[in-house]
Amino acid sequence: MNITLKKTLLATSIALTLGTAHVEAALVADLYGAVDWYTDRANFTMLSATGGAVGGTNNVNMLWDGNGYNVSSDYTGPGSAANVTASSTQPFFGHIWTAHDIQVFLPGTYAFDVTLGGGVAESGTLTATVGPGQVGMHMLFDWNGGLNIDVFVVANTGAMFGAGLLYSTQTNAKGQYKCDAGFTGTLVKNCLYDMPIYGSGGQPVKNQVWMFASTDGDGDGVMGIPMVAGGPFAGFNANFNANLTAIPEVPIPAAAWLFGSGLMGLVATARRRKST
Repeated sequence: MNITLKKTLLATSIALTLGTAHVEAALVADLYGAVDWYTDRANFTMLSATGGAVGGTNNVNMLWDGNGYNVSSDYTGPGSAANVTASSTQPFFGHIWTAHDIQVFLPGTYAFDVTLGGGVAESGTLTATVGPGQVGMHMLFDWNGGLNIDVFVVANTGAMFGAGLLYSTQTNAKGQYKCDAGFTGTLVKNCLYDMPIYGSGGQPVKNQVWMFASTDGDGDGVMGIPMVAGGPFAGFNANFNANLTAIPEVPIPAAAWLFGSGLMGLVATARRRKST
């Protein structure tokens, strides 16, 4: 077999063994230390285009490897680079939702071609700027047969969501919630969705401070960034807030390292043979 081909196959085998067949040159590792981060009660708050709370949940399971990206070129649609998982067993308007291909982004400006997702007929480009001290998160959202809906969240660190207002389970005689326009006659914008289920802990409190708190990413006065045209939630704003707990990183098994070392030895041997 051709020596160059041998080395290519060996290098590919090493990458597959160590789980790094796709290398993200834009990845910045361990933003908050060499740990992973987890919660089973991250908050999901969906706001209308005018800022009214329309739904959400508080039992979002989220696992993040602690790394971040500084360019969006690694996003190529479903199946591209990702470093967060998120899921919930609580239905959103009667249907279970899932999120996938989730990436965390460092400060910078990013653009995503929403047609790469396929699934729903979204059009245009989703752009977002993550400022100093903030993080961003891009994901594809599936709901009720609508697949790969593009969502981008810009989050402040160590902050409240909006003014710290709750969606609130308190209702008036008409069954309207506090943050509905009908409750007081005036719409209260940017309320935090605080209804069940609450994961392993209690419901969020009024002035809850989050490790990552979704913010107004486009300056229109409504928390979140409006989803693009063509999807089932065009113009709506998906927000995620989370207090994450550090957990030890899962190391690559020793057997994988040994196998990789052996393959590297074969590469070195092939090089010596070629030089002689």
